[in-house]
Order: sequence, then C-alpha cells, then structure tokens
Amino acid sequence: MKRGMAAMITVIVLGALMVMIGSVMVLTSISEGQAVLMETKVKKNQGVIDACTEESMLKINVNGTIGTTVVTPLGNCSVTINSQVGDSWDLTIGANGEMSPLRVNVVLGRGTTMLIYTWLDK
Repeated sequence: MKRGMAAMITVIVLGALMVMIGSVMVLTSISEGQAVLMETKVKKNQGVIDACTEESMLKINVNGTIGTTVVTPLGNCSVTINSQVGDSWDLTIGANGEMSPLRVNVVLGRGTTMLIYTWLDK
C-alpha cells in the first residue's frame, strides 16, 4: 500500500512539474511573439513615414508645391507646411499607423539641388 501511494505521489508531482514547465515555455513563446510583432509594426510605420517624407521632397522639387496629403504604396501621410519662405521649406509630416502616430519635421532648401537641413523624428 505504501509503495502504491509513493508511486502515485511521484507521478502527481512529476506531472505537476511538467505542466508548470510547459506553461512557462508557452508563456515565454507568446511574449517573444508579441515582441517580434511589435518590432515589425514599428519598422513598418517608420518605413511609411520615411516614404512619405521622401515623396514630399520629390513633389516639392518637381512641382515647387505640395498638398496636404501624400500617398505612397506603403501608406498615406498628412503634410503640414510650417513655413515656406522662398526656396526654404519647413514641413511636418505625420503618419497614423498601427502603432502610435509618427511625426517628422523636415527643413529643406530647394534650389539646383535639394538640401535637407534637418530631419527630426518627433
């Protein structure tokens, strides 16, 4: 009787230990997956804002003007012209992605070449 009881307790303890180890592994895997997904979304949003900023600069260089919205294959962005004096432009470009909104402030000059004076992520 005592042997059967000891064997039963050993099986229960080992089973509980295996369930605990399995649970820790599953929770760790879920946490790692969420971290990778978050990093992917952040990189995607950064790609959208960079593409919009570059598209804005191209439009200014080619047309000498820009609208309030920029459309790229990666996504859309809003454009705010903070100031425009002669060939000097101060823009704020914003993208609303899956994460928090991103903003970039760009000060540039348009002449024979396009000069970027500042490019600040907000």
